Amino acid sequence: MRVKLKNDQLRKLAQRLAIEVVIQQPRDVRGLLEILGRNMPWDETGLSKFSDPPKRPARVAFSVEITKDGYICDIHPALAHYLNDLLSA
Repeated sequence: MRVKLKNDQLRKLAQRLAIEVVIQQPRDVRGLLEILGRNMPWDETGLSKFSDPPKRPARVAFSVEITKDGYICDIHPALAHYLNDLLSA
């Protein structure tokens, strides 16, 4: 799934981590998304809810491209749903 994350949204997501994240290039965004994806709940099909961590996909962020006001990200649909929940809270 392709989503656009604006810089202010990325700052809000970065505040969810215990460490300070410096976002200067697409690889930084991809790393942030991968870390957030590790905390995402999964069910037996890998779509959502709670289950065993080994059932999670190996990667949830695939590619990130820079735009003038943010980034275009190819991510797992479940991660898109999870990010939407985080940004709505």
